[in-house]
Amino acid sequence: MAIISVLIEQLFILVAHAISGIYSSNLKYSKKTTFVIWSIWLVLQGCLWCFGEFVINDIGMKFFSIFISAFILQYIVFFATTKGKLSQRLFTILTYSVFFCIFMAFNTVIQGTFPGMNIVIRLIVLCALLIGILYYFLNFVCPLCRVASKSMVAGWYPLVFVNVIFVITLVAISVFPVKIASIYEPGFISLLFLSISIFAVYPVIFSNIKNMTEVAMKRETEQQNKLLLLQIENENLQMAADRMARHDRRHHNLVLLEFANKNDIETVKDYLKTLVDDDSDSLGKINYCKNPTINTVLSVYEKKAKNAGIKVKISARAGNDIPVSPKDMVIVIANLFENAINATKKLKSKEKIIDVDIREKETRLLVKIENPCKTNLKFDEADYGIGISSVIATTEKYEGMYDFTAQDGTFSSKVCLNY
Repeated sequence: MAIISVLIEQLFILVAHAISGIYSSNLKYSKKTTFVIWSIWLVLQGCLWCFGEFVINDIGMKFFSIFISAFILQYIVFFATTKGKLSQRLFTILTYSVFFCIFMAFNTVIQGTFPGMNIVIRLIVLCALLIGILYYFLNFVCPLCRVASKSMVAGWYPLVFVNVIFVITLVAISVFPVKIASIYEPGFISLLFLSISIFAVYPVIFSNIKNMTEVAMKRETEQQNKLLLLQIENENLQMAADRMARHDRRHHNLVLLEFANKNDIETVKDYLKTLVDDDSDSLGKINYCKNPTINTVLSVYEKKAKNAGIKVKISARAGNDIPVSPKDMVIVIANLFENAINATKKLKSKEKIIDVDIREKETRLLVKIENPCKTNLKFDEADYGIGISSVIATTEKYEGMYDFTAQDGTFSSKVCLNY
């Protein structure tokens, strides 16, 4: 019965390792493939553990087959099945190792304090400890880590170093030089306070990173919006200047008439050529719809797209009196259009074309921008950048809806603003 209990205990631990590896980071392969890989690891590791526990008598070899091999193989499989920043993944797996060290220390203490504990109760306690550790790791630490990763370009290695220090300290307190095997031993209090401190450290670190990131994103978003509005204002000034030039054309006509009366034909021809060229430039400005803000934004970013070698198909139907502030229209349309340009110009094999559709429908303004993307592109909330976050905040301001999807090689951004 004791052997069966030990086997079940080891099985629980191996399954916990596999769950932490599968659900803690972004997967490189499909979930089905990842499950198969970790299942193979679980069987192999179980065989190595049984071989070391029941066949090998040498303490050194037993330690290697049971503990060192498990550590090495677990890390190899984890890095082979996940993707992302190496430093971040190393931090993630080391964080789990820290929590597992805490679990092992307290499991040893419980068994030493209650040596006559019923086997079933001991397995229940073991399972409860593992579930608690996994729940905290997967539902608190990993989400905070993913949020922080959106803004942390560097800085993971110092956190990795912190985890290494935690592991060394835990081992030093609970295993060497004296193994803590009971709650009545003096070192247990130090182990307890150290464990509580470790559990508290991660939320504090990532909460501070999150707060600093949000402040930085807000500042950068405000700066970006100011630049966008300045660009739109410059375009409006240019359009106003063009209108003024056309208004002043009548004065030029008077001059032309005077040259014509004097039979100065060559001067008239040169003057007319200049006016025709100016009019051609003015007529080249397309009015997509009646709304001047939407026209200007589309004009600005259509130029950017064409300069990047990207074709643009635009359909816009919106009136001049939309009850959406020009600033908010700029934030939504400009950010989505700019994201589409940045994504499209990176592609090589696909046809570079952006499809823009803006329309009023009853009391809503609908914006849809589509651009080609990689066929296997996976997109989720973790990929939201500053521009998308700004669009979402503006959409929520109007109690609207948004949707960002990548399917069949097309990335689609859809926003609905309610009046």
